[in-house]
Amino acid sequence: MSGLAVQKANHPVLRATQAERTALAEEKMVNATIELLNTVGLAGTTLIAIGERAGYSRGLASHHFGSKTGLFRKVLKQISAVWTRDLNRRVEGKTGLSALLGALDAHRDHVRDYPQHARAMYILWTGSFDPASEFKPNVIEFHRLQRETAAAWVVSGKETGEIRQDIDPESFGEQFYASLLGLNYQWLVNPNIDLNASVGVLKQNIVALLKAENPLIKEIK
Repeated sequence: MSGLAVQKANHPVLRATQAERTALAEEKMVNATIELLNTVGLAGTTLIAIGERAGYSRGLASHHFGSKTGLFRKVLKQISAVWTRDLNRRVEGKTGLSALLGALDAHRDHVRDYPQHARAMYILWTGSFDPASEFKPNVIEFHRLQRETAAAWVVSGKETGEIRQDIDPESFGEQFYASLLGLNYQWLVNPNIDLNASVGVLKQNIVALLKAENPLIKEIK
């Protein structure tokens, strides 16, 4: 086999190896960013600090993400992907009230299983208040999807008759998500709060608010 043929044959292997290295470097830098946000906050989470924490040169974070904003977008995307995975597992095949209550359990368990992710996300969300924030659209989009998902569960519950017909899905979706964010925020600031009990009370209140008076509907607890 000629030298050129050997070079062509090996090229896909080399390209895959480079892709794997790139993915590994980006994963390490995302994890380093989450750690830094939890330890030194937004101001201390610089590209230089991220590169060094990840074990790379100071300029590698800039090379991969272009700017701190680009890296923060990647962090939000990664955290959101883990959360979406856990949510989908918990509510798979569920609709209406069952989906809403399953989502509450998923939120409770996720914030306790991944407190660093949750704190990093809240820190970045707070940073989006800055008028100069370039990742505010990412935060807005994530919140919109969460509200719309909750609203869709209400619609499905109304269609089956388990949720009252006078409930406005969009308005409920806003209140549902705001309640979750508030409970999670309080627990992250003060872990002495009984998050399980708080979520339990919220579940009872939601059932009392939404459940249609229909003897044919199975009791949901």
